[in-house]
Amino acid sequence: MAEIDRDVAAFWKAALEHSDALIAEILQFSPTRKRIEEITEQTPNSVLERGFRALALNRTRRGGILAAGASLSRSGENGKGLASRWYPETLVKRLHAIAEYAGQIEFHETDGMELLEGILSSCATAETVVFADPPYTAGGKKAGSRLYNHNAIDHQRLFALLADSEVDFLMTYDESPEILALVAKHGLSAVRVIMKNTHHARLSELVITPQPVFLR
Repeated sequence: MAEIDRDVAAFWKAALEHSDALIAEILQFSPTRKRIEEITEQTPNSVLERGFRALALNRTRRGGILAAGASLSRSGENGKGLASRWYPETLVKRLHAIAEYAGQIEFHETDGMELLEGILSSCATAETVVFADPPYTAGGKKAGSRLYNHNAIDHQRLFALLADSEVDFLMTYDESPEILALVAKHGLSAVRVIMKNTHHARLSELVITPQPVFLR
């Protein structure tokens, strides 16, 4: 796994290396507006503190956005307010599942493109499988730049790296003319799936693979 954002990376480090302590923080936390504002303004002193802060903000900010300037949820899911996405029991269950496989997960706080290029050039085999979920900024799209602190990516390079390799991969993207052109250029397969955004609007995304894997 690769993540360049310091806050998101801290969450994964905490989940993989300090699971019990992170679970304890979750179980004692009450997501009031005052407490969230305090967390937002504080400077974390450890990976655990930064990782918990990232999780708390993700669960209480509108759309889960961690980028600077994101607002807190108002009505929340089903009108349940700020704490509507704070479900400790479920979060703990997920962390236990992550901890169970922690020994099989290698996490890198780095540029995913650089890590991918290194893997493809040195240690990829016929059994290597890649999942890529880049920020949606192709063609000047604003969603990716609004959602993520790190959003600049060479989309053409990513397509070329994967298409020219022998590995199997699954890549997700927004449906845009620029991405469809890259799919066609490299002879890849793309299937449209329907998603819902935070406003419950139905949006289409693409699941891109080297060979067709979905029944039509």
